[in-house]
Amino acid sequence: MLLGMGAGLALAAPVLAQGSAPFPSRPIRFVVPFAPAGGSDIVARLLVEELSPRLGQPLVVENRPGQAASVGAAHVAQQPPDGYTILICTPGVQMTNPFLYSNLPYDAERGFTPIVHIAHLPNILVVHPSLPVQNVAEFIAHVRANPDRLSFSSTGPGSSSHLAMELFMNMSGTRMTHVPYRSSGQALADLMAGRVEASLDSFAAMMPAVRAGRLRVLGISTERPLEDHPEIPAIAETLAGYEGTTLLYMLGPAGMPAPVVQRLNAAFNEVLALPRIRERFREMGMAASGGTPEDLSQVISDGRTKWRSVIERAGVKLD
Repeated sequence: MLLGMGAGLALAAPVLAQGSAPFPSRPIRFVVPFAPAGGSDIVARLLVEELSPRLGQPLVVENRPGQAASVGAAHVAQQPPDGYTILICTPGVQMTNPFLYSNLPYDAERGFTPIVHIAHLPNILVVHPSLPVQNVAEFIAHVRANPDRLSFSSTGPGSSSHLAMELFMNMSGTRMTHVPYRSSGQALADLMAGRVEASLDSFAAMMPAVRAGRLRVLGISTERPLEDHPEIPAIAETLAGYEGTTLLYMLGPAGMPAPVVQRLNAAFNEVLALPRIRERFREMGMAASGGTPEDLSQVISDGRTKWRSVIERAGVKLD
């Protein structure tokens, strides 16, 4: 639920936290646990432009990449819970890394305070045009008739694109060979060349090749078709209950005062409701979310349960 104009008026006055200190009264560090110029980094810098004037303080983007976002996550978990260090997350931080790695340098369940859900990032199921399928049902039938003979690309073991396809295979009773790459760009090159037959990867990364006729799109990983792309059917229309999107959301260190969390949540919700931000998100193949910290807590809990099952069934382990 996005907040309206009333919330915007409430943002004008600082809240009090930790005694009588106003919040915010100094710059806020916005930690991105990935390298510059990636999707999370682009979104962070886009949000910062609108958040700074609403909070009355600069928000400084700080990139701390490494170990599947674990370096940045561990750094934020160790900071004072005063609201001056916040983290933009993908599902790896809390929903998949705990089940992919034996030892994490942070507590995925109790080490953070939920702030707000930022966006959904859909994946799309694409195939090389030489594959004799036109829709999801035909693709499932073709793979079932050729178990382990087809291959699918991903952006690495345990990545969103890998686990989205593992979920698809679990639910459809199909088997394909996983071919991991270091990036969507590398995977896309081999997919367009026909060296890999299929992928369930980022909408933003794959759609240019679809529009150019280099790939065929069969479905999208959201529960329903995107409003701006009704021509792409949801995979769930064929495979009931399938949903394989990734997420972006905000966390702080565990133990943040409720007034500080509420102030940050209100600011993010106001920004996420802006037409300019929502349009920019759509251009990037994302859907703005928002809502309360409690809403985000439920999203995280549901995601942990879901992706733990997928990881365990697939037998994926990264150390």
